[in-house]
Amino acid sequence: MTAPGPGPAAGMVTRVRAALAGAGGVLGILIGIYADEARAVLAWAGAHAVAPGGVALLAAGAGFGLGWWGGSRAGSGGREAGPVVVEGSFEISADDFDVDLPADHMVFGRRLRYLERATPSRDLVVLLHGLGTDASEFRPYMASARPHTVALTAFGHHPEEARDARYRPIGLATHTELIEGAIRALARRHPGKRLVLVGFSYGADTVLRLAERWAERPEQRPALAGVLLLDPNMNRSTLPVTRALAGLDLSDPAAALRGIVAGTRDLDSFANFCDYLHRIAGKDLAQVCRQAGEVWEDAEEVGSYERFVRRCERLRSVCGGPVRIHFSTRFETHFNDLVAHARRHGVRGLFDLRRTDHFALCTETTLRPQVEALVAGSPAPAPEG
Repeated sequence: MTAPGPGPAAGMVTRVRAALAGAGGVLGILIGIYADEARAVLAWAGAHAVAPGGVALLAAGAGFGLGWWGGSRAGSGGREAGPVVVEGSFEISADDFDVDLPADHMVFGRRLRYLERATPSRDLVVLLHGLGTDASEFRPYMASARPHTVALTAFGHHPEEARDARYRPIGLATHTELIEGAIRALARRHPGKRLVLVGFSYGADTVLRLAERWAERPEQRPALAGVLLLDPNMNRSTLPVTRALAGLDLSDPAAALRGIVAGTRDLDSFANFCDYLHRIAGKDLAQVCRQAGEVWEDAEEVGSYERFVRRCERLRSVCGGPVRIHFSTRFETHFNDLVAHARRHGVRGLFDLRRTDHFALCTETTLRPQVEALVAGSPAPAPEG
C-alpha cells in the first residue's frame, strides 16, 4: 500500500473542515474526558429511540461524531502539548496481495484510511476498532499516548465512505487481507520500531484471524513485539448485537434499529445497545450488516471454546513478545468456562477479566496503562476497584 499525495483541493478542504469542525473537536475531547457523563446522555437518547422518529436522535449523534472527527483532522492534539493526531491513507493496489487476489476486486484504486500520532518512541502501536465503528474510537487515547500510534479504519467504515458508492460492502476475508497489507506497509515504513497490535472487539477477532494466516504463511508474518486483545468474541453467546445486525431489514433501517433496542431485556443491555447504535448510525449499514453476517457464520456455537482457544494459542506462537487478552464485565458469565477449557488444554496466563464495561476498554484512562505495561514488558496493572 502506498500513501497518496494531496489533491489540488486538499488545502481548501482542510481549511474549510477546520473552520466548521472546531467546535466538534473541542466537544469530542470533552467526550473523551467525561466518558461516564456522555454515556448517561446516550442512554437517555436511546430510551427515546423506541418511539417513532427516535433513530433521528442516533443519527444526530452520528453527526456530532463527524464533527469530532473533523476536529481531529484540523489538528487537535488532545490535552497534552506535542504531536497532533492526523489523518492519512493507503492506496489499495494489487501488489498488496502477495498470493491470491481478493474476490472483492472493487477495492483497487480506493483508500484505506487511518489516524496517526507520530512520536519518537521506539514502539509502533497499531490499533484496530470494532464492528461498524472507525479509528476515531481511539482518538482520545492517541492524543496523549507515549508510543507512536496508528489507528486503522476498515474499508467502507469511514463516515465519508458511507456516502461514496465506490466503497460498496466487501467480504470478511478481504477486510482481513486489507488490514494485513496495511500492517505490513506500516512495518516497512518504520523498520526501526517495535510493532505492537491492539484489537478491540471485532478488531481483536481480526488479529486472531491474522495469527492463523501468519502461522500458515510464516514468510508473511511481521515481527510482533506484543499483542493486546480487548473483548474478542468467544462464540455466538457473546455476539447478540452482531446477530441482530446480521438479520437487519435494510428496506426500513430506522424501524429495524428501533426493534433492536426494543428487544433488550435489561437496563445494561439497553444502554449498551443504545451506545453502539449511536456509534454506527451514520455509517453504511449495508457494509456493517454484511460484515456482521459473516462474523456470525464464522463464530462457534454457544458454549464452545475450542476454536477460540486454538486461535489464541496460534497468536501466542507467532508473537515474539507478550500476549494479553482482556475481557469486560459483558463476558463475565462466560469467563470461568473459557479459563477452565483453556487449562484443560494446557493454556494459562492469557486471559484476564477487567471490572469495566465493553466500550470503556478502549478509553484513554483504561487503555493507556495497559498499553504502557505491554510495551514495557511488565505485568498488566490490576484493575481499579
